Amino acid sequence: MSRWQRGACVVTLVLCAGCGGERAGAPAAAEPAYGGTVVVASPDDLGPLNSLVNGLRYGQEVLRYALALPLVAWGPDLGLEPALARSWELSGDTAVVFELRADVRWHDGERTTAYDVEFTFGRAMGTASTYPNAGDFAAWTGIEVLDSFRIRFRFTPHADPLAGVPFLPIMPRHLLDSIPAERMQQAAFNRHPVGNGPFRFVEYRPNERYVLEANPDFPEELGGRPYIDRFVWRIIQDDAGQIAELRTGNAHLAMNVKAQTWTGLAADPALRAFTREARQYSMIAWNGRRAPFGDARVRRALIMAVDRQRIIDVLRRGHGYVAPGPVGRYHWSYDRTLAPLPHDSMTARALLADAGIRDTDGDGVLEKADGSDFMIELLFPPINDDLAQLIQNDLGAIGVRVDLRTTEFATIVGRVMSLDRAFDAALLAWEADFRLSLRAVFHGAERNGPFQIAGYANPEVDSLIDRTERMTDREAARPLLHELQRILRDDQPWGFLYYYDDLYAARAELGGTDMDIRGALVNLPRWWLAGAAASAAR
Repeated sequence: MSRWQRGACVVTLVLCAGCGGERAGAPAAAEPAYGGTVVVASPDDLGPLNSLVNGLRYGQEVLRYALALPLVAWGPDLGLEPALARSWELSGDTAVVFELRADVRWHDGERTTAYDVEFTFGRAMGTASTYPNAGDFAAWTGIEVLDSFRIRFRFTPHADPLAGVPFLPIMPRHLLDSIPAERMQQAAFNRHPVGNGPFRFVEYRPNERYVLEANPDFPEELGGRPYIDRFVWRIIQDDAGQIAELRTGNAHLAMNVKAQTWTGLAADPALRAFTREARQYSMIAWNGRRAPFGDARVRRALIMAVDRQRIIDVLRRGHGYVAPGPVGRYHWSYDRTLAPLPHDSMTARALLADAGIRDTDGDGVLEKADGSDFMIELLFPPINDDLAQLIQNDLGAIGVRVDLRTTEFATIVGRVMSLDRAFDAALLAWEADFRLSLRAVFHGAERNGPFQIAGYANPEVDSLIDRTERMTDREAARPLLHELQRILRDDQPWGFLYYYDDLYAARAELGGTDMDIRGALVNLPRWWLAGAAASAAR
């Protein structure tokens, strides 16, 4: 499971768990209260609110924590907990039967049944699937509705067979089954969704806001009615604008706070600042379909030329850690003995020379074998301007020209995922989930898939992914996954930069924002406002 993120240029404090760290102020009252509107400010659009097509981080969180129910959910200890499914039973390592609750209804009044589950997973697993994480169910072989509230799934033995289930909220069959899978991205439903979760959709204004309201009929056993009346997601692109709205009380929570801003918030008693442990890393997506990015020596040289620790020190005030690869410290398979590639400009130049890229005319700029300057067009979202400039300077120091192209996030995603892959490199961030799912992004068989943006193919990597996906014994899989991480570090199909956590600022009257590694909105139905009756959407 994985998803795109807009930017990676916010400072972070790495915490052991949960939502701790430095904070200023505190909620104005110790007890939750019903009522009021919470306004969140973020540069991120939520995207299509349909779990079968949404690949955006916060869009997926709104879907599974607010609008719709998955079969099961991750608990705070990362064990599985009931959600739409009241219970489930594994039959060895080849099947599972879920028993659904009978008291969950879609927001239009229709009952949620096993036929909705069958439809959702059938579309996610289908050959024409638009589900961003369809690879999570590659080993699932069949679906059988036993009755309106029981359903069986069959699969071949593999590691963590249910790990992808909490990330796929169920969608309403009666509203979507008439839409062909290949047209699901364009469904009108995506901007006017009907869910079955603790919040109901109210309004969407393009590039401005999403509005949800509390569902008064949400089952008590699942938490009942949320405390707040309304939840407003306001799209505010710049950090300064978010903080200005926060200080005036027009917003209650800012989602993407930069380092210099965040560190100055402690003096304001009306605000509190906090961090959340997260699972994302910043990376440069190389287009391996274009020469010379298909050469591992070139990719390795480029990342070695970038002083990643200096970026952390300058942009993050020292918080964060250099990424050795796509597996973070939070994951059980993380290889703690694997060091990141060093910052070494001399070795970087030597690797490029070995690949036929040298300064042949003495002008300080490297030339490719055909005599043309080695120039990289680097796409990046506006929030990453400082980061892009540091990368440009480091690569320029070894003779690589970098043409910086500020581009809206959605446009970048569209270009890197399009069939023609019209880009050299893109500065993005990636969030991975609890199941290690590297197939969609690095397996050669997925080369034409939407997330295999690198065009990367290494038979040894393919073999390790294939083998470890089928293994149910973690200890047996661990050394193979360590070898996989070593190869990816050396090949750099993406340029792995650094891991970072999230940094937030909130009004002191906003309570209940207990965030953890599962997501920022994991506890959204339990958020509350002190003096809630006086709050209003703005």
